[in-house]
Amino acid sequence: MVVEALEMAGRIGAKTVSLTGLIPSATDYGCAIAKAIEGRNDLPKITTGHATTCSSVVLTLKKILQISNRSLQGEKVAFIGLGSIGINTLRLMLKCLPHPQSIIVCDIYSKLESLQNLQRELSGDLGFRGSVQIATSSSSSELPPEIYDATLIIGATNVPDILDIDRLKPGTLIVDDSGPHCFSPEQAIKRFEKHKDILFTEGGALHAPDPIETVIYLPESMKKNMDKDSLSDEFKPTHPLNIMGCVMSSLLSSRFDNIKSTVGLPNLETCVQHYQGLERLGFQAADLHCEGYVLHLESHQPSA
Repeated sequence: MVVEALEMAGRIGAKTVSLTGLIPSATDYGCAIAKAIEGRNDLPKITTGHATTCSSVVLTLKKILQISNRSLQGEKVAFIGLGSIGINTLRLMLKCLPHPQSIIVCDIYSKLESLQNLQRELSGDLGFRGSVQIATSSSSSELPPEIYDATLIIGATNVPDILDIDRLKPGTLIVDDSGPHCFSPEQAIKRFEKHKDILFTEGGALHAPDPIETVIYLPESMKKNMDKDSLSDEFKPTHPLNIMGCVMSSLLSSRFDNIKSTVGLPNLETCVQHYQGLERLGFQAADLHCEGYVLHLESHQPSA
């Protein structure tokens, strides 16, 4: 089905195609697709979009800190989930932003060895001089208690609702690129509206400097089988300045030779290229939001 989609995209002029959502995870980060289309020069290139997604998350970190009138140097940062997005967001953050006070890396216990290797990398190649704490969980439904000591939490896991909103300290900031969310959006919205003592947002969306025109292709066979209400529900209008980082990634790689597409795990150099490219083009993080809910703020600083 992915190959058929690539063929369709090629026919309508695409040069590079983003593998959005869970497609990268389901295809060995695009490597299975690359193998399936080997030798097919008639098809567009593919990209997981992960380098742009990581860049979007780092831009969102900058934005939520600016809104809170806080500096990363004063934060105790926790990363929940150290897969492709989590680990490369952490590396990119240390490469492009001021270093935080301390870092907690959290994943399941079976990944302890890779977390220890990451701990050495942070203190070595990436030059981090603060404390790096490893927090592992033997349960897929509960986080270790030290996570709730963090002041800034980045989610990049596939375990839903693992972060308990009620246990967060006042003043906690959350940037989540998990799918589904690592916390309950309903509980987060309720706490924000009642106490105004936390901020949270999805981490993968960008805010463009100019409106983006969207063209949606709908085959005739689908049109015939969908009434107007179904079409309206399926294709709701989007914010003209917002675009998901993974979607934007294919356009960046098509337009700029120095912003490479990614198949397999992205390296830090490629992530930096995407991050700098977005900043150069005037892209920022989208407004703080979660599943359609926009946090309305006026130079808001969560009360501690």
